[in-house]
Amino acid sequence: MQGARLAGAKNIVAIDPVEFKREKAQEFGATHSAASLTDAFGLVTELTAGRMCNVVVMTMGVGDGSLIADAMRLTAKYGSVVVTNAHPQHETSINISLADLTIMEKKLVGSCFGSANARSDIPMLLELYRNGQLELDGLITRTYPLEDLNQGYADMHAGKNIRGVLVM
Repeated sequence: MQGARLAGAKNIVAIDPVEFKREKAQEFGATHSAASLTDAFGLVTELTAGRMCNVVVMTMGVGDGSLIADAMRLTAKYGSVVVTNAHPQHETSINISLADLTIMEKKLVGSCFGSANARSDIPMLLELYRNGQLELDGLITRTYPLEDLNQGYADMHAGKNIRGVLVM
């Protein structure tokens, strides 16, 4: 959310089934939210007068290839779907409209750690943080001592955290 805001995005739609996470996304720069890709379709159509999204970034922890086609539907002509989440190693196929790739010239790309160049990007991110343009502290929802490690995992799976931090 913050990266899209810093890049100058006009509309930033957060899509998450967990209401708490949608609310937090709006604190970090989302202008709108939806509970699912299907729910987001009408919202995005309205916001963009049918043009759809320039970029759709898939950031769920463990990906689901069956969602790629819906992400492509949310994407504008010449737009990109960027997959950042991990997928199960056994998942080797997806179903998408090949017309999205040819006629609509959409792109499906992967990205690991934002395709960052650590040498230049980490100092830039630190500078943004120091200048108050990048909020990191608010992302930490709760800290856990080592003996509460299992509770941290349980809270993560229950959608109670944006980021839980283990303190040793």
